[in-house]
Amino acid sequence: MKTIILRENVLSDNTLYIAEENKVFKGGYIALLKEYTFANAWCDKESVKRFRSKERLTNYLSRNYAKEELYFVEL
Repeated sequence: MKTIILRENVLSDNTLYIAEENKVFKGGYIALLKEYTFANAWCDKESVKRFRSKERLTNYLSRNYAKEELYFVEL
């Protein structure tokens, strides 16, 4: 599994987990994205996005993250 930090927030980081080649996560997902939004000064709200295809993942990343944040992502 590859772990890539996409965006660094104050409390927690948005992290992308990509399965190794020819392997998948439970449920048939090729990638998991943990995103955090501000809740209050002490904690963030976590939301997990799951992707089954490479196309959906690249579309989501290009819509929601800048080029500089995606520099290290190899799909």
